[in-house]
Amino acid sequence: MEARIQVSYLGLVRNVIGCREEELEIAVGTTVGELLSRLAQRHGDPFRMSVFRESGELRSTALVCVNDCDITELDGFDTRLGSGEKISVVVGVYPPEGG
Repeated sequence: MEARIQVSYLGLVRNVIGCREEELEIAVGTTVGELLSRLAQRHGDPFRMSVFRESGELRSTALVCVNDCDITELDGFDTRLGSGEKISVVVGVYPPEGG
């Protein structure tokens, strides 16, 4: 069964991929991790490098929310998606650390 979801891009990720939001068709039960992999394939290295560390984990500056709830408060990458979900991918820019 297919589901329509809305994906919004905020902060740095919006700038690097040149996209504010898009609507996607996914299979009901697709996980956030699977969705992020699909988005990384779709938008390439600019997306991948701004959202993920080399280890595949989210960067400390990246936040992914499902219906305004941080995925770390849900099931993380294993959070399952259904129709009508609103996903936000937010990448903040912090000043470099150091003295």
